[in-house]
Amino acid sequence: MTKEELAEKLGLSEPDINALRQAVVTKAFEESPGKRALLLIGPYPFLVIGSIVEVNSDYLVIEAEITNVSELDDEIFRIHIDNIEVFYIEEDGKPIPDIRDVTL
Repeated sequence: MTKEELAEKLGLSEPDINALRQAVVTKAFEESPGKRALLLIGPYPFLVIGSIVEVNSDYLVIEAEITNVSELDDEIFRIHIDNIEVFYIEEDGKPIPDIRDVTL
């Protein structure tokens, strides 16, 4: 699908790549409440693994299980969609591994 086709499908007047990215990422999270997700957030390389609670406007609400700062584990975060550099939403048969499992 081209940028133009995607923009039209999303109801955008022109293929602004930033608007397309935000719409696609937001939709992916909106369609996945309750699922686990892995996020890398920039500019500081910050890791969050947790359950998607909801999407409010352009913010993702996620209940963190694990972060790269252990004091922040088990907290609820509101993360601006534009700050998410990389994400993976768990799928059936393709779980996010427990990175705390040191027996690997």
